[in-house]
Amino acid sequence: MKLTDNEKRDLIKLIENNQLIPENFRFKLFKKKDEIELLWNGKSYDTTNVSLPFQIIEHVDEPREEKKIEIQGDLFDDRGRQLKGWTNKLIWGNNSLVISSLINGPLRKEIEEQGGLKLVYIDPPFDVGDDFEFDIQVGNEKLLKKRNALEQLAFSDTWGKQEDSFLSMIYERLKLIKQLLAKNGSIFVHCDWRVNSYLKTILNEIFGVENFRRELIWFRDNPSGGKSTANNFIHSHDTILYYTSSENFTFNKQYEEYAEKYLERFDKDDKDGKGLYRLQGSGDNLRKQYLKDSKGKIMQSVIEIPNINVMAKERLYYPTQKPEKLIEIIINSASNENDLIADFFCGSGTTLAVAEKCNRKWLGCDLGKFAIHTSRKRLIDVQRDKKDLGKNYRAFEILNVGKYQREFFFKDYLFKERNLKNKGSEDHYYSIVLSAYKAKSVDNLNTLKGVKNNRFIAIGPFNLQVTRMFVEKIIEECIQKKITKVDVLGFEFEMGLFPNIRDYAKTKNVDLNCLYIPNEVFDKNAVKKNQIIFYNTAYIDAEIIKKKKEFSVRLKGYSIFDSENLFEETLTGMKNGEKREILLNSSIIKVQKDKKGKISKQVIKMKWKNWIDYWSVDFDFENKQEIIKDENNKEKWTGDYIFENEWQSFKTKDKKELDFETPPRPIKEGKKIAIKVIDIFGNDTMKILKI
Repeated sequence: MKLTDNEKRDLIKLIENNQLIPENFRFKLFKKKDEIELLWNGKSYDTTNVSLPFQIIEHVDEPREEKKIEIQGDLFDDRGRQLKGWTNKLIWGNNSLVISSLINGPLRKEIEEQGGLKLVYIDPPFDVGDDFEFDIQVGNEKLLKKRNALEQLAFSDTWGKQEDSFLSMIYERLKLIKQLLAKNGSIFVHCDWRVNSYLKTILNEIFGVENFRRELIWFRDNPSGGKSTANNFIHSHDTILYYTSSENFTFNKQYEEYAEKYLERFDKDDKDGKGLYRLQGSGDNLRKQYLKDSKGKIMQSVIEIPNINVMAKERLYYPTQKPEKLIEIIINSASNENDLIADFFCGSGTTLAVAEKCNRKWLGCDLGKFAIHTSRKRLIDVQRDKKDLGKNYRAFEILNVGKYQREFFFKDYLFKERNLKNKGSEDHYYSIVLSAYKAKSVDNLNTLKGVKNNRFIAIGPFNLQVTRMFVEKIIEECIQKKITKVDVLGFEFEMGLFPNIRDYAKTKNVDLNCLYIPNEVFDKNAVKKNQIIFYNTAYIDAEIIKKKKEFSVRLKGYSIFDSENLFEETLTGMKNGEKREILLNSSIIKVQKDKKGKISKQVIKMKWKNWIDYWSVDFDFENKQEIIKDENNKEKWTGDYIFENEWQSFKTKDKKELDFETPPRPIKEGKKIAIKVIDIFGNDTMKILKI
């Protein structure tokens, strides 16, 4: 350190007075680094370092015909079930927890057995202005689809301090991805003018300037289609930054069609069947170049691909969706067939769908449940298309770290940071949930923890499903204390619990209502901003139709049980001049509060079929146990079963109507049949039937 006596004296005085140290002291006090580094408020060099088990929610495999199909690699049995090799993975959860668990958990070995993660493409959110709103069709009506509470919370956290918080988010994700990427892997980061300069400096720091390969420009709009009224140059491109892990990486040159002027040079024809050619070279080196032998023009760093046409089959009306052709160029250039690629902000699943079409293995994740559902449908469509074309395809799994995130919260936050014992952490958990639900706590009761609007509140355990036995204890206490109304809040409910438990409660004169606790109840800011929504459980009405030695499953109805207080609470929070759309008792209620505070409403009754976007059937539920590896790398059964998606019907751009009865199948006595329904918002519920 080279400080003068005056500087030392000034520095001591600043520290004693708890004042900020001027910027010029930075280079005098700290050892200078060789590289240029971007600094921002809140920058941390720490990364998430956890290994959370993944829960397999669903195994999706478009069934093949019931005849033996010869394929390479012996990856499937006669029905198309994948017997060995990699199963593609679609993961619902926070990507920092997902990537950390992939790095530190048993899946790391599986990834390395596939040759490692060869390519990562990410398209992270750029700006708080991206409010992620779009219309979804409900019968003849349209509803505004917004981010769910969990996404809104994460997005507000990301941009809570504008660029600072975004940079902190993406910096940690990129450091984690670097650990997971193969030594010969590549990463493409899609960005725009708002964060381009920041991201390039961060990527230089993490991957090294020497591993920067190219800045790709995606020219996406025809200039004549821009905003002619803008007092500026028309914005018509995004940037994609391309880096590799090392100097050893995969790159395959890509080609595009020749321009018309270039094709005019091929003006000669031998009439010998070889087609058009041009002469190249001179003298003894003069040779013929045939047009048919040319692969095309080598693709340059400016890629001109128009944004997705409104009428295009691939268009899903997902706000951040990118053209498949753009992703195809990236995947084909930086990976080979059977390589493993990933997208940790997968959105509508474009990267995953293109990877499947290009015969790559893939894994993807997203925080939005709607994004996972959109991707699921899209990937099943790819499976179906490949099946129709006689091409091989891979099964994929839908995984979740949601229920394990809560355990992580309690172990690492309550026990370590707050140093609470088991009883203390349990009480704190109840107070968190009651606060988010806007309820008051009650004492001297057993299963009942609070009260709201004359309804008592019971709260399920933080790491277990709400079981029938647990609800029966609640009903017993209600009878003993002469309580007639109770809300049961839980993260997960035992399958097959509804509607039987409600009917049982009615026989005991207890009005029972069950709601899901969202994961974001643990965020104080979200609670304070009233961002917490407790979703109502839904009810599926279905039956088994028997015909001789065959049976089919018919979907008969779907009901959404809305809170009686939802409407009044919504009105309380409305501002003058505001409009809202509320779902209540399967109807759409359009509410408007004028500038003087007068409220008007329009009730639109809907058919139950309008709410369903997708339903699927597992004809032999409990056939496949969920197995995970514990901390000692030993396999154990979780007690749950994996839903094997054997048949499904869902709405697409071209198909607006669902099939509400499955094709007939041979009867197998004693089998349990699981039915899964997913509504237009991405929320799912299940029902179990038995032959």
